[in-house]
Amino acid sequence: MLNTKDIQVGLDQLVLDPNNYRLFGQTEGKLIADADAEGLQGVTLAKLEKQRLGELKDSIRNHGFLEMERIVVRALNSKENKENKENKENKENKRYLVVEGNRRTAALKSLEPEATGDLKKKLSNLNVILVEGDDQQVKTYSATLMGIRHVSGPKKWDGFQSAKLINDLYEDGKSFTAIGDILGITNREAGRRYRGYQAFQQMRLDSEFKDKVEPRHYGLLLEFLSPSKEGKSWLGWNDAKYIFENKGRLKIVYKALTIDKDGGLEIRNPGDARKFVSLLGTQYCSDIEQGKSIHNMPDPEDLKDSGKLKKIKSFISFIEKNSFNSEEISYLGELERILQEKLGE
Repeated sequence: MLNTKDIQVGLDQLVLDPNNYRLFGQTEGKLIADADAEGLQGVTLAKLEKQRLGELKDSIRNHGFLEMERIVVRALNSKENKENKENKENKENKRYLVVEGNRRTAALKSLEPEATGDLKKKLSNLNVILVEGDDQQVKTYSATLMGIRHVSGPKKWDGFQSAKLINDLYEDGKSFTAIGDILGITNREAGRRYRGYQAFQQMRLDSEFKDKVEPRHYGLLLEFLSPSKEGKSWLGWNDAKYIFENKGRLKIVYKALTIDKDGGLEIRNPGDARKFVSLLGTQYCSDIEQGKSIHNMPDPEDLKDSGKLKKIKSFISFIEKNSFNSEEISYLGELERILQEKLGE
């Protein structure tokens, strides 16, 4: 039976979680066992210090450590903890893995060497919530808590972190409906993020591009899975295997997502990705397949009848209100030739 209770611990009893979802993208995502967690505390702390701890540490320095939101922990599954389980005299030797509050714990551990006065006293007597139950109960409780705070809640993670959590829950046998209930999102949204994560993983496994993959690619690849656009069909998305099957076109996308040898980047943000996908349903699709840049192509909205007329009127106004140098006049001459051909059709 799942149980939670308030306990008091010293900071040295808290073990940072090396599998924390905030760290996903900095590692290969291999699960680290509890038995190895303590030996990796220095590495885990160094990684968490990259998670914008500066403001949090300044706040603790200036106002102390406020426990409005308790750190949540579970017993570390270690040999030492098992030996001390029945020995109440050794309760200060027990170790607890941080389930929720790794940034706050990391900030405290980072400040410990300089702590004095009330802060130093607080570090030896922290109020935390202990979660007890079997492995599956604790895992579900942890996922629910992370969902409330970081997926559908006010302290949202980056997209790929929540997608990793959804992937882990799905791999654990939960349906998209169950995952949605746990995390406070719809089953459709859970499925969308899972598919995006699989597309991200597919890129991470690509022999040519695996060393160029970055966390930001998750959100960009998600644009190619929109059900209302051409990306899924153009790349041959298989919704049974959760992979893109058109390898030739997928290589075009991967090239566009990664920096080339000259330092250029075709798809720089979600807006570029949406333009790329939208152009796949136009006469510019063949140009994309030939490797031409989308930045030399019109905005897809301008290809609609209303968009074309707006552009023509705007260009006429531009021509009427400006003067031009010889080079510009040369290009206008080329424009005149093209217009004559078009008007003669």
